[in-house]
Amino acid sequence: MRSRFGILVAVVILLSLQGFSQGRVKVMSYNLLNFNNYPSYCTAENNSHEAKAGYLATIVANQQPDILCCCEVGGKNPSLAYSISYILGNSLNVNGVTRWKAANASGNTYLNNALFFDQTKFVLIAQTKLDTDIREINIYKLKHLTSRDTLKVAIVHLKAGTECAADRGTEIQQLMNYLTTQGNNDNFIVCGDFNVYRASEPAFQYLVNPSYLPIAFYDPINQMGEWNNNWSFSEYHTQSTRSGDGGNDCFSGGGMDDRFDFILMSSSIINGTKGITYCQDSYWAVGQDGNRFNGSISSPTNNTLPSNVIDALYNMSDHLPVVAELAFGDVGYASENTEAGFQSIVQNPVNNELVVRLRTEKQRDVDVSVYSSLGRLMHSYSVQVADDEVIVRDVSDLSNGVYIVSIKSEGVSVSHRVVKVE
Repeated sequence: MRSRFGILVAVVILLSLQGFSQGRVKVMSYNLLNFNNYPSYCTAENNSHEAKAGYLATIVANQQPDILCCCEVGGKNPSLAYSISYILGNSLNVNGVTRWKAANASGNTYLNNALFFDQTKFVLIAQTKLDTDIREINIYKLKHLTSRDTLKVAIVHLKAGTECAADRGTEIQQLMNYLTTQGNNDNFIVCGDFNVYRASEPAFQYLVNPSYLPIAFYDPINQMGEWNNNWSFSEYHTQSTRSGDGGNDCFSGGGMDDRFDFILMSSSIINGTKGITYCQDSYWAVGQDGNRFNGSISSPTNNTLPSNVIDALYNMSDHLPVVAELAFGDVGYASENTEAGFQSIVQNPVNNELVVRLRTEKQRDVDVSVYSSLGRLMHSYSVQVADDEVIVRDVSDLSNGVYIVSIKSEGVSVSHRVVKVE
């Protein structure tokens, strides 16, 4: 006879897997390149918002995001509210689709941020802004209608230019100061056009290595380094879609050689501690196949998407959109850390490798142990962590099921529940 405990474990696994496969939401972050904004070099002839609306409709129809975060939405011709309404009516709620709604227009400059969301999945319960000397940082709070979990989204468009790293840092400092006053950044993403050239820039470091560690953000794909004009990061570059301007001065040329666009996530999302979990391997610069270094998104032939979508990416913007998927619904994957100066993140579910990321403000010895649901010790490791370490261990010998990953160090004792699947 099958034991009641065995049935319970099977149910836990089933519910855990369902929690990961159901309630998935796709977030897209996209710089729309002077949408309905017409400076001297971007005109109604070379960057018509009517034509761009059609290109955006093609991209959205192909990718099917549920949350769309936009930069460079025009606010002067005649207003930001007009631009947002135009996108809703000509790019999103088209061909019988009625699910899209927009947050309130915020900003009255020539370039603004805007948020669109699927109103059958979310309700907007709050929005605010942080005024910087450059541009607004817009913050939105969405409630998921099924799970009732809340997701906070900050859209940033930092100052462009190699000489403006300090200005970008000042902008992000204001965001981090705001989060410090909030006490945490639970279920929070920061997305947009960061205009950073390398991970060592102040703006990026304030996000991923803040002085107050509980508000740190994480790159879901963990690709840190010198992104600018570096072939090693060609799979992640988001700008520029054109190797030359093609006679269109509105678009930056030079080909794909910068990683300007990001979706960064709080530890609660990476770790799944607050009901929302990042879906592994869902992060993508749309249309990027790693074969575009210093080249166009469309040449040589790009087979990642249908040709009409590739053409739309080429014509819509000199940036690629970035997408990532989140799973909503608390399946109890992990517990909270017990010390502000230490964080542990366990990739979940687990396949044949256990991946643990450890971050600490001081050097320490850490013990990592894996226990079965019956309390039997299956694996144990001891590591010395100085700053930010990723530990990968082979657990292919473990059967499918629920396991507890215990992490202990001086002043720290935290447990993560994980599901092992093949």
